[in-house]
Amino acid sequence: MSLEQLQLDPFFLAQMYDQPIIPEAQRVQPAVEKALPKVKYLGENQKNILLLIQNESEAYLNEELFNLLTNILNACKLGMQDVALLNIAQYPGLTLADYGKALPVKQCIFFAIPPAALGLPPMDPYEITAQGSIATLYSDALQQIATDKILKGKLWMGLKQLFGI
Repeated sequence: MSLEQLQLDPFFLAQMYDQPIIPEAQRVQPAVEKALPKVKYLGENQKNILLLIQNESEAYLNEELFNLLTNILNACKLGMQDVALLNIAQYPGLTLADYGKALPVKQCIFFAIPPAALGLPPMDPYEITAQGSIATLYSDALQQIATDKILKGKLWMGLKQLFGI
């Protein structure tokens, strides 16, 4: 039997070719940007420094940890007017890039938040890394830093490097 004498069932052919044999021009769908919520933060962000915490039980920090944070900022010659303190528990799923689009950020310190939760690659604590145009510092939780002098020293060394003190 030669190929010229071969007859195929049209139903069988339709099953073999479920897409057009001659491709049509494919239409590219425009990328849909996710709508970013208006983020609320504590401070005035005058120096574009983002401080990220994750606290499900309170809006930001309790009084003791807030005092520790303000003392750390004072040591760096900064105040709450210079930073934006943001609780990421209120914005699940947002990455550091998203926060960078929502508000101006040059430097970011995140306390006890896994880098992967912010869409970042693995990072070593207290080492400055650049994520795009944002210099980042990954730190332990403020609760741990409050009770551990070694961690306070590591944070201070990272802050000196981050802010050029």
